[in-house]
Amino acid sequence: MKKRLFCIIALLIINISNSYGQFSFGISPGIGFNSAYFGYKVNDKFVPYIGFQYLNAKFKYEESGKRYDWELNQIIPFSEANEFSGSLCIPNIGVKYFVKQQNKIRAYLSLNISKPILNGKLKYDGKEDQDFKEDINSLNIWGGEFGFGMEYFFDENFSLGGEFGLRYIHLKQEENSISATYNPNTGNYENVKIQDNYAISTSPTFSKISLNYYFC
Repeated sequence: MKKRLFCIIALLIINISNSYGQFSFGISPGIGFNSAYFGYKVNDKFVPYIGFQYLNAKFKYEESGKRYDWELNQIIPFSEANEFSGSLCIPNIGVKYFVKQQNKIRAYLSLNISKPILNGKLKYDGKEDQDFKEDINSLNIWGGEFGFGMEYFFDENFSLGGEFGLRYIHLKQEENSISATYNPNTGNYENVKIQDNYAISTSPTFSKISLNYYFC
C-alpha cells in the first residue's frame, strides 16, 4: 500500500507541477496547473516574488450486485463504495533577475523553491483508512526551479514572457513498524523494529509562457 501510494504521488507531482519599489503580478497558463505570482520590483533588475498553485481531486467507486456468502451459504445482494478526496497546494518563493535589455526585450534568470502540501482521505464504505492517512502525513516533498527567460514589454507595465529551465523535485517517506521475528536460539518470537525509507528525486526540464503586469 505504501509503495503504491508513494509511486502514484511521485508521478502526479512530476507530471503536472508546472509552477510557478514596484509591485508585479503574473500568471502562467499550463496543461496541469495554472500558476500565479505576486512580486515586488526592488529596482530595474531585481524582483523577488511569491507564487501559488492548487489542485483538488475527488474519486468515488461504487459496486453492487449479488455474490455468494459462505457463512449464509446463499447468494445475497451486496453494495460497496470507495471514496478518495485530496488536495495539493504548492506555495513557492523566488526571485527574478533581469540580466540584459535590448529595446523592448529583457532577458532574465529565475530561481524559486517550493514546499508542496498534500492532504488526502480514503474511505471504504464510509470508514476512513487510517493507514492511508498516516502514509499521506509521512510524505516529505519539496522542489525548486532555475530558469532563463525573456519578456517582451508592450508598454512600461505589461509584458509577455517565455521561460525554459530545470526543475528539481524530491520526495521522501519513512515508515517504522514492529514485526514478530522467530529467534531459533531461544525458541521464541521477538518484536523487532523495521524501518522503511523511500526516496525519489527527478530533474526534468520545463517551459512556460507568462503574462506579467508591473504596477506603477
